[in-house]
Amino acid sequence: MTAIALIEALATLLWSYTALTGTVWALHLRALPKGAHIAAGVELLTHLVPAMIVLVAVVLIGALIGLPSVVAFIAILFPAGCAYGTHMALVEVRDAPSSRRDLPRLALTVFVAAAIVTYRQLI
Repeated sequence: MTAIALIEALATLLWSYTALTGTVWALHLRALPKGAHIAAGVELLTHLVPAMIVLVAVVLIGALIGLPSVVAFIAILFPAGCAYGTHMALVEVRDAPSSRRDLPRLALTVFVAAAIVTYRQLI
């Protein structure tokens, strides 16, 4: 497996986790009273914005020093920041740091990412 394929597989795993966690977050948001929706959305943004600031800083520093592999960092940092933001927002919405309900989502994440990576390898 080449380095590019490994980065692509890791990014696919992170994007799958982001999508599933975002869906669960939206379902929890739907169960909240209408007045809490804006606060929950702001909490999500407070977790996503710092990750994106780090992404921009890495790109700027990489461009400044001439780092040739900045694109690889972007390919990992962007989905990792989104996964972190949605995970932390979900933890705050449901008021529980971790739960047994996370295990099926993690298993489904690995399954979906493996299916996508396998499909890409076949085509």
